[in-house]
Amino acid sequence: MLLTAHHLSAEVVEAWRGLVERAVEPNPFAEPEVVLPALRHLAGRGRAGLLAVREGNRLTAVLPVRWPVVVPLPGGLRMPVPLLQAWVEPFQPLGVPLLDRDDPVRAAAALLRAPAAVPAPLLLLRYFPEGGPAAAALDAALAERGRAAVRLKTYERALWEREGAAVPSRNRRNRYNRLRRQREAMADALGPVRVVDRADDPAAIEEFVVLEAAGWKGREGTAIACRDEHVAWFRETCDRLRAAGRLEVLAVEAGGRTAAMWVDFDAGEGSLHLKSAYDEALGEHRPGEQLLLHCVDEGGDSRYAWRDSATVPDNTLFNQLWSGRRTLSTVLVPLHGPLGSTALTGARWLQRLRARRTG
Repeated sequence: MLLTAHHLSAEVVEAWRGLVERAVEPNPFAEPEVVLPALRHLAGRGRAGLLAVREGNRLTAVLPVRWPVVVPLPGGLRMPVPLLQAWVEPFQPLGVPLLDRDDPVRAAAALLRAPAAVPAPLLLLRYFPEGGPAAAALDAALAERGRAAVRLKTYERALWEREGAAVPSRNRRNRYNRLRRQREAMADALGPVRVVDRADDPAAIEEFVVLEAAGWKGREGTAIACRDEHVAWFRETCDRLRAAGRLEVLAVEAGGRTAAMWVDFDAGEGSLHLKSAYDEALGEHRPGEQLLLHCVDEGGDSRYAWRDSATVPDNTLFNQLWSGRRTLSTVLVPLHGPLGSTALTGARWLQRLRARRTG
């Protein structure tokens, strides 16, 4: 079923939260605390809602979506049909649906049997994690129907892992040591340096918004404060996650001054990085990088088993400091029986044409 905002009664939201607890793979960006504020503040003139599967009083699959979306491809090409796209834009770093762990293949198959009201034959999943139970369930559900998803591209982004991380390379160890020396220099210049979690302090979110806007993101128009609807979503989402004990707001403090901050969302055993900012007047001390180093130095004392950087693949900073990698894809999935199969065939043809043009 396709649920818009007015369908999301208290009963539906309760069932949704029940699925969050049973999901085979976590995704804060498919959960009520993040999606409900997005429906209020980020949907704009487009249409957005939940693609969901209900069995009795339980939800067994949920994916926030936006429609219809026309997607440009490299080389001046465009997808031949409008798409249903996993959403919460522009902040979404993960596009995996919530699938009931009791039978994730069945849940994925039901999710792909979209109702006739869905106005698109294809589903686009950006930032779809490979190698996990959700990807296995999706591929198995498609295989049962004699189909397969199209991976438009596959890429990696930096990941910090508490266990099983690769032994740091010599270059990475040298980078760690330089950052530790810079931390000592910052302490000499400003006073004691510490990293604290200010998630329980509502004022920390307001301080973050101001700090980010004062830097290069504010000058380039990409800071949260540059758009009222983004600030409204960010505040409400952080308030909800704080109440649920699932917000992290790390701050580097030096001599009573905030040097850098970042905001992460709890994803069960791990966390998803959302936003970071630093005081550019202290740039020589690399305060933003001190937060990445903090995760390395924290090691076994971390409350998380992993941290997803949620950055673009070529983010030099995270790639240099965190040795783990998470593999993700941009995936096209057919809906609506023969129409979806035909549209997917067209997408494969465009993919081959693009490869020939760039080859």
